[in-house]
Formats: sequence, structure tokens, C-alpha cells
Amino acid sequence: MKILVVDDSKAMRTFLTHLLTTLGLGPVTVAEDGQHALEILLESEAFDLALVDWDMPRLDGLGLVKAVRARPRFAELKLMMVTTQNSMDRVVGALEAGATDYLMKPVTQESLEDKLRVLGVVA
Repeated sequence: MKILVVDDSKAMRTFLTHLLTTLGLGPVTVAEDGQHALEILLESEAFDLALVDWDMPRLDGLGLVKAVRARPRFAELKLMMVTTQNSMDRVVGALEAGATDYLMKPVTQESLEDKLRVLGVVA
């Protein structure tokens, strides 16, 4: 399972990568913002899952979701917003834009594993 972790915080990228590898998932590629993530996606073979922060420079998470969903090639990519943005308007907006699911920070291994189970990524 090829995974992309997108977050402007190096600590968060490292933490999420650690959680994913602990769950036996990967390989994991990281991007520091939505623009970098879009470049990686466009230049790489298909990813199965992307964990996307909302608030990032250059291209935020919602912009990345919209850019990805505008391209039919990424129709199967699971996009999970992983963010502190927890207002119902934000959650609904992300899901309407094409996010597959939504996970609130702070993230724990259990909360991530539960969401990945719902998405069919882990058993």
C-alpha cells in the first residue's frame, strides 16, 4: 500500500509515518504542503491513500483535495483529512470536495487505526 503523508509540520509527518509503519503499512512518502504533494502525485505511480493536513502554505489541504478530485486518474485514491479544523462546516466542506474521511488531531494510533479500518485499509 503506497501512502502519501502531507503536512507542513515535520514532527507530524514523522509521527504519522511512524504510526503507519507500526501498523505494517507503506511505503510512505511525505510532502510538506499541498503543492509538493500534487507534484508527487502527478509524477508518481498511483498512491492508495493520502493523509492530508488542512492548514498548509502554498496549497492547503482542501485545495489539494479539489485538485486531486478534478483528475479522473485519482478516482480511487483515498484522501483522509487529518487536521485540527473541527467545525461541522469544515468537515462537510472537505467531504463535499472529495475527501474520503476526516480525522481530528491530536491523532493516536488507535484513532488512526479505527479510521483506516473503516476505509478498508487495515483489517
